[in-house]
Amino acid sequence: MSSDKLLPWAKPLLISSTLTQATIYVLRPMITYRALELDANAAQIGLIASVYALFPVLLALQFGKWVGRMGEAKFIIYGTLAMLVTSAGLMGANSILWLSIAAACAGTAHLACMVGGQSMVALRAPRESYDRYFGFYTFSASVGHMLGPIVAAVVAGSNGNLPKSTSNAFLLGVVLTILALFPVIKWRNERPTVVAQQNSEGTYKTALNLVKRPGILAAIYISLAISSAADVLVVFLPLFGAENNFSPYAVGAILAIRAGTTMLSRLFLGKLSERFTTFQLLWWSTVISVISCAAMAFARTPLTLGLIVFVAGFSLGIGQPLTMSLVSQKTQSEERALAVSARLMGNRLGQFLVPAAAGFAAAASGAGAVFIGLAVLLGSSLFSVKKN
Repeated sequence: MSSDKLLPWAKPLLISSTLTQATIYVLRPMITYRALELDANAAQIGLIASVYALFPVLLALQFGKWVGRMGEAKFIIYGTLAMLVTSAGLMGANSILWLSIAAACAGTAHLACMVGGQSMVALRAPRESYDRYFGFYTFSASVGHMLGPIVAAVVAGSNGNLPKSTSNAFLLGVVLTILALFPVIKWRNERPTVVAQQNSEGTYKTALNLVKRPGILAAIYISLAISSAADVLVVFLPLFGAENNFSPYAVGAILAIRAGTTMLSRLFLGKLSERFTTFQLLWWSTVISVISCAAMAFARTPLTLGLIVFVAGFSLGIGQPLTMSLVSQKTQSEERALAVSARLMGNRLGQFLVPAAAGFAAAASGAGAVFIGLAVLLGSSLFSVKKN
């Protein structure tokens, strides 16, 4: 395989991934703004963010099992369709309960897309090209993360420190998911690349045995810390901005900056992996993330926060594709869909627990306290980084 030519399945996957990730980064900040419109407090916003990850925590391993039976391509299609329906439902959300239910549906739909997409890369990419293909896959996600908040801010408009119309942004989510279906709908009749093994032990026991293998649990915890930090930033930067009188345009730009520098780190991950070991990349990127997250708590202008987020985005972007690659390398082909799901379950567990804790911290001490908490969480993951 030449260094610049992608395998045939990769381009449709990357295009669809970009659009579905853009949709999520339209929906999540706008869910926070809709909650503020409904007079939600910081604790309620944290709980809504936790509910987003609740069903994914419960369903992640089952999704891995179902991918092996239904096929990773169909999972991407079903997840995108569910995201379309959720975006439409959010347009009419006029209560905290409705908003919470819609957030849970969005999280489940997003998980289906990610399980399908990551399983496709793990099963179809050559083992020696894992870093490259996972780098491209996460790069496509970062493009969506960058574009989503910018376009959402333009479509929603600004009315001081709140958008003029969150409904317009949710309608944008409907449009983006329709576009995301076009590249992948041709896969609707595809069979699984690798059929999952029928295991008499059961899904959860099989997953537990996988996690016990050297290196896998550490990779899952590092991934949990990084994904939780990135997730909390998406949810609480709008709240932090509202507390400090930042306009939605400024918050959207800051979120786009984070995604943009994450995108850059993933674009050059292949080159970085050639020059540095996985240990060095994980260690130093996490150290920089710890310092950056702590510094965010003291930013009082959009420019200062934007500069700090610029650095944090780059460092946070390195760990995720490396943990994807590590988990895939340490499992057999028929185990990878379940292993990918176990890693994603860890991510969603963090995204369930951490936002709830962040919400109560913000209610007690302001949104700035959330960033200190993220620095502590990321710092704890350094103990999982081993030279081997």
